[in-house]
Amino acid sequence: MQPLDDLTIVDLTQSIAGPVCTQLLGEMGATVIKVEPPSGDNFRNLMGGSMFTPFNHGKQSVCVNMKTDEGHAIVTELVDEADIVVESFRPGVLEKYDLDYQSVRERNEDIIYCSLSGFGRTGPYSSYPGYDPCVQALSGLMAITGYLDRPPVRIRASLIDCGTGANAAYAILAAVRQRDRGGSGTEIDISLFDVAIAWMSYWISRYDRTGELPERAGGQGIGSAPNGVFPTGDGHIYLATLSEAMYERLCRFLGREDLLEDERFETIDDRLEHRDLIKDEFTAEFESYDAIELEKGLMDAGVPTGAVRTVSDIVDSDPHVADRSMLVDSYNPEADEEVVTPALPFRFSSAIHDGTFSTQPPKKGEHTAEILEALSYSESEIVNLFDQDVVFAEGH
Repeated sequence: MQPLDDLTIVDLTQSIAGPVCTQLLGEMGATVIKVEPPSGDNFRNLMGGSMFTPFNHGKQSVCVNMKTDEGHAIVTELVDEADIVVESFRPGVLEKYDLDYQSVRERNEDIIYCSLSGFGRTGPYSSYPGYDPCVQALSGLMAITGYLDRPPVRIRASLIDCGTGANAAYAILAAVRQRDRGGSGTEIDISLFDVAIAWMSYWISRYDRTGELPERAGGQGIGSAPNGVFPTGDGHIYLATLSEAMYERLCRFLGREDLLEDERFETIDDRLEHRDLIKDEFTAEFESYDAIELEKGLMDAGVPTGAVRTVSDIVDSDPHVADRSMLVDSYNPEADEEVVTPALPFRFSSAIHDGTFSTQPPKKGEHTAEILEALSYSESEIVNLFDQDVVFAEGH
């Protein structure tokens, strides 16, 4: 038994945020039916399938041309029988097919309907397309990322997408819990922009309090010193001394107790005032260490530190990643090859989930015939739907 194994989800999403949401729910036992257009999810082929694979485990794929009457009927039947619908169309598109929340609710009154978009269902930006890096720009995140004397830069991982998917899954579970306790279905409106603004949290509060705009600071940390990226003998580390105790531990580890007596560095505020000077002091010390060696020594001493690792370091040689089974075997359906992908980022002491994925990501339309059979289509009707280009499957 799994927590969500009595729920059926119709997944009308593409890209990353929506698939993250439905994968989380599917791996907790929900039946997830991924409805794809004739060309497939528009992220299937990006990076050779590497953008599709990590976010589409635990799903069945049905490939349907919803613009045909027959295809529209198939999707409508799926939605009308579902417990949950998750969609990522631009506002107004699904109204044309009577698949918007109000239309679906008339036929399926307890539906939980999550609309996941770039900018939400209301407001002057609601009709705009929204992708993670564009939202990083619009939300103010990009303005504070990078170096002050260079143009703003994007974060090169889809953090806003993934965060939006996780928040959507959280909201859906809250709605399921409310419905199970005697409530009704509901519509959930969540967007990449909402999440990005929420994640600008302390910068927004600080600006409201002081009127000061945050500036790009490269590898320099916030609120204390030494705090930031430092070179070592063979690479770089990130060091964060966020308290007087941490600073004292750092100085004692390096045998630089003299710095504890230097009045220029006596308090956090003093060290911030002279952060360039103190950075020079520690840079000279760190150059005699390898990054991993220095990381271990400082972490053992109680000073938060991280050696700057590459993807190859994580995949090939990180002992903590290996010990916690943070990478698992998967399958890239676009490249038709076995691959490694990150596991779900939580562990249960019970048998809710063992960290491995329940099924591999589906090929485009892999379950089309099976799903149509479950909807009581006959074998001849299914053949006709394929022949008429209403439904599709890879290799069919």
